[in-house]
Amino acid sequence: MSRIQLCTNVDLWLAPFLFIQPDMSHQVLYPILPDLLDCNPFRESPDLRMTRGSAQVLSSVGLQVPVEIQHLVEVLTDTRRLLSDCQLHPEISSQLMGYLFYFINASLFNSLMERGSEPGFYQWSTGVRLRASLDFLLDWAHAAGLGELALEHTQTLSSSINLLATPWKNLLQTSWASLRSDYPALSPAQLNHLLSLYSPASPCTHTWCPSVHEQAAAQKTADVLESFDTLHPLVLPDGGYQFELGKDVADLDLLEELDKLKEFISKHSDSASNEVTATEEQKV
Repeated sequence: MSRIQLCTNVDLWLAPFLFIQPDMSHQVLYPILPDLLDCNPFRESPDLRMTRGSAQVLSSVGLQVPVEIQHLVEVLTDTRRLLSDCQLHPEISSQLMGYLFYFINASLFNSLMERGSEPGFYQWSTGVRLRASLDFLLDWAHAAGLGELALEHTQTLSSSINLLATPWKNLLQTSWASLRSDYPALSPAQLNHLLSLYSPASPCTHTWCPSVHEQAAAQKTADVLESFDTLHPLVLPDGGYQFELGKDVADLDLLEELDKLKEFISKHSDSASNEVTATEEQKV
């Protein structure tokens, strides 16, 4: 077995375990994310400091960091620190952090869509609050070197918040076609959902009426929520590993794990070979 093959097999064997920490983070994030929709950065608070070593995040206008944002940043900071302590490949660490931003985006966006049934929730003041809260998170991500990653995975959430944060008078002067152009990350169904429940409603119903060729798509309620199944699979890096194949392994614990890995790879290869043989025999 070549060194490249061994490295690849090692990564394939480790890949399922790499998701344990993000999965645990999901379990921690899931109950705290909905509260972010109600936090208010404009409300005075005596506590301005981020805890547990997280960077203090304050906007240029001196807004308060909501405790809900602090909790979220703490989870992300701890996850990032753990990945670093484990000396995980930077590209894999980046992808795993991307998965967390992806989860945050889909979870918060879906919660926002569900809150639309509450009278008066979709209005300018809500959008301004959410925009300030999301900016705190993006500021932290930028300071942590994850700015582009966070922006990439929060486009849908950011677009919906920007729409709500648009002054009502400006929205009234904007046609459906212009809104579709301004917010391409939102599907016709998502845009229509936000506009149809916006408060106060437009006095001119035709202003936000979907175009003829998008009316059917705009009414598809199944397309309102974000899916959790559209994330790209983990991509293994081509190089940059810290596995020193040129040296003998002296650590007994590592030797034991490598023996288990060899056995796992052997069984996996035999199983795959048997499946191919069985398939070929069935064809015959």
